[in-house]
Amino acid sequence: MLEPDHGQVSPDYLHSNSTSHTWAFSAVAELIDNAYDPDVNASELWIDKRDINGKVCLTFTDNGNGLVPEKLHKMLSFGYCEKVAVGKHQPIGHYGNGFKSGSMRLGKDAIVFSRKQDVMSVGLLSQTYLKAIKAETILVPILSWNLPDKSHRVTTESKHNLTAICNHSIFKTEKELLSELESLEKLGTGTRIIIYNLTKNENSNNLELDFLSDRLDIRNPETHLIDYSTINRAVHDKSPEYKVSLREYCSILYLKPRMKIVLRGKKVKTKMISKSLSETETDVYKPTWLNGIAVPIKFGFTSSKHPEDYGMMLYHKNRLIRAYDKVGYQKQPNELGVGVVGVAEATFLTPTHNKQDFSRDDKYNAFITNAGSKLNDYWNEKRGGSNASASSSTQKVVSPDWLWAQCDNCLKWRRLPTGFKQDDLPDKWYCHMNPDAAFNRCEVPEEPEDEDEALKGPTYKKTFKKQQMEQRQRIKSHERQQIQVKELQLSEKEKRLQRKEMEINQKQKSESYSPIVSKLRELEQKAAQQEKLIEALHRERNRQQAASRQMLDAAEKISLVNIGHSELLDKVARGGTSTSSTSRKNNYKKRKHSTDSICIKTEDGSVVEIIPNPDQVQEKPVVDLTKDSDNESETDGPTSPKKSKDDNPVSKPSTSQTSQGTEAADCEDKKPNIDELRKKIRQSKIYKEQGVQTEGPTETAEDKSYKERLKTFQKNVHELLHMIDPSKDWGGPEKIEEVIVLMMQHVDPSDEDGD
Repeated sequence: MLEPDHGQVSPDYLHSNSTSHTWAFSAVAELIDNAYDPDVNASELWIDKRDINGKVCLTFTDNGNGLVPEKLHKMLSFGYCEKVAVGKHQPIGHYGNGFKSGSMRLGKDAIVFSRKQDVMSVGLLSQTYLKAIKAETILVPILSWNLPDKSHRVTTESKHNLTAICNHSIFKTEKELLSELESLEKLGTGTRIIIYNLTKNENSNNLELDFLSDRLDIRNPETHLIDYSTINRAVHDKSPEYKVSLREYCSILYLKPRMKIVLRGKKVKTKMISKSLSETETDVYKPTWLNGIAVPIKFGFTSSKHPEDYGMMLYHKNRLIRAYDKVGYQKQPNELGVGVVGVAEATFLTPTHNKQDFSRDDKYNAFITNAGSKLNDYWNEKRGGSNASASSSTQKVVSPDWLWAQCDNCLKWRRLPTGFKQDDLPDKWYCHMNPDAAFNRCEVPEEPEDEDEALKGPTYKKTFKKQQMEQRQRIKSHERQQIQVKELQLSEKEKRLQRKEMEINQKQKSESYSPIVSKLRELEQKAAQQEKLIEALHRERNRQQAASRQMLDAAEKISLVNIGHSELLDKVARGGTSTSSTSRKNNYKKRKHSTDSICIKTEDGSVVEIIPNPDQVQEKPVVDLTKDSDNESETDGPTSPKKSKDDNPVSKPSTSQTSQGTEAADCEDKKPNIDELRKKIRQSKIYKEQGVQTEGPTETAEDKSYKERLKTFQKNVHELLHMIDPSKDWGGPEKIEEVIVLMMQHVDPSDEDGD
């Protein structure tokens, strides 16, 4: 029994180490990688399910180089990794832990059969065995037989190892072991891994792997992508097809498959994802930290029958690490970027131990961000930007640009001419079936790829960004114009609002001033009415003044021979001359009974005798001062005829005047001298000013009556003159005689001595 020389490892580590694989197919991929690596260099791998001695077993058989006992021991132990590159074939394994973690994830026990040209070997890695013997460290029993005689290689531990394998494995005798090794003889060299005591589901007693649903496939329907950083909850409610179908997963496991995989008796149709896309274009990622190394990224639309199979396919050393990662537009909750597949070999990133993810460092984040941007560029160029719909690309399966087939003999890939379909190809296709004569033999190398040309730059022109920029500039220019127009409109609207506001303010002011305005209008109307009234009064005064002048003119021409006039003059000049009481009494009686004077009717209805009228002898006339003189001239009858300055009142006497002719003639003889009266009035005024008392007769009762009547007459005349011209100061009633004299002097143009 061989043990590690450099330290002991606890048996419990076998289980804890296997938990790095979050799903079963990740463990299967580790075993496939061991067969694909250059130290084994298998061209074909068979994966199948077998029942051995009542145990359901999962077997992996390859036609690789096989293992010598020492190398088999290192494969079954921890801490060994002797894998190196062979030409361009880079090994996937790096830590020497893939077989242990993968096999122990699938089952508790694994037995390995390997055949080389000169030796056959068997090794056992069993948790059941270690638990049964209560081992404190991992023990790996190994047996070997020489070829071609199949003789047993005897060592100090060979007998003990044979007992351990027969007692604690599914093979109970050495004969059964040799029979299993002989089945590898037809392969020449190779290795077979048999895993038993397969893992069961925690919630049921069923096997984790489903061998019954599809006899040509191994399915894992209950496996979900688990996020151990939270609470072991499933990230997706429904897993994509490659997560539940081992056949689908194996078809995309390698970027450029170089090994034929047969799953449960049927060959897996491997795909070169980068060459199975439609509308394929290549872009280039050139980070500064790669020192000028360019990483090509191929973009195209998927030809898969499963609509969810789109996103970034990230490989590391030809091995799939991340499948269908959504980047760029594809992260949005819409149809942008749907159906676009990006393929890149990210050898510059660091994968995790289980080869299911990359270390999430700055390099990974920068690459994913750049890949998302480039995927958006591709979508924009092919589907017209973010406004395009993906329905046209997802409703039907598109055909790839070129159809590629892998030779079942030499495993080389050949590009078929246009017109071939994938369904038309047989399960086993060979180079001689290629219609292209230049590449229809296995010894002819594969067609050269255009990757060198792609490293220079993108294979398509990215005009969308330029168009978008131009469109954005046009939109900005249009927006600026619209903003200017809106600013003008807002300015005009603001002006209109200001005018409206001013109108409203003016209206409010006018409404507040309306009572004042109405009052002002009323005052204006009253003022206008007063002006009209004043104008009417002025006109009335002018008419009255004209009537007064006419009366004065008529009075001047009337003969002052009657007693009434003599008595008036006598009253005016009473201060200068005196008459006898007897003559005054006779004159008073004669004036009282005379009808030869004109009576003036005042506004209060009283009649005042002012001027004698010798023309009116039949009936005493009455002059109504309340009427216009023009109307009086038109309406008065023979009792008040109109007289002009040229008319002579004594030239045409009436019949009554003839009967009194003698009396009138006597009065004319008694006409006083005006000049003498004026002199007497002046002298009387001088005496009054000097305070000299003039002599006169003793005042009688008749004189008192006369004075009272004179005062009444003066008062009436004063009121009459005040009515004629209210604006003029006429003085007191006692000075009315002077006023009349002055009026008479004023209207007499021939009198040069009047005051």
